[in-house]
Amino acid sequence: MAGLIEKAITKMLSEEKIVVAYTDSPIGILKISFELDSHAVIKISKEKSLKNIKKSKFVEAFIQELSLYFKGQLYEFKYPVKLFLKSEFQKKVLEKILKIPYGKTVTYKKLAEQLNTSPRAIGQALKFNPLPIVFPCHRVIKTNGEIGGYSLGIDAKIFLLNHEKTILYKLRSHKV
Repeated sequence: MAGLIEKAITKMLSEEKIVVAYTDSPIGILKISFELDSHAVIKISKEKSLKNIKKSKFVEAFIQELSLYFKGQLYEFKYPVKLFLKSEFQKKVLEKILKIPYGKTVTYKKLAEQLNTSPRAIGQALKFNPLPIVFPCHRVIKTNGEIGGYSLGIDAKIFLLNHEKTILYKLRSHKV
């Protein structure tokens, strides 16, 4: 599955149909790929070093949404996205996780029951989520309360879960 996404992005890069941007965040440096024609975000991944690339207005618009998310001022992304997925099942899983409320978690098992599949199948579908954070797969955990995997790294998943719970607590306490 990852190969399909990577092949599509590589092809688009070679045809100069993708814009790549880098931004520093509380979970590390993020590499963000955009489709040039639609300006839609198509992939988010971690990067080891920050590359200084001139950012266009549409790139800045998405980076601003990310910034607001990390400041606890954005709970749902509105910026356009485009998914390159291998299966209809993966699309169903990603649509389902969009319904997980900010600051809440659900188990792989619970999602599996809702989609009539196995927890392992849910994990495999989320493993290849091209847009972590936007499609909040960090909100999916194991039944025993353990974190589970995350494409941006376990430390990033822990940070995002704690970040959202802290913001939610502050909102409920009227401190934001």
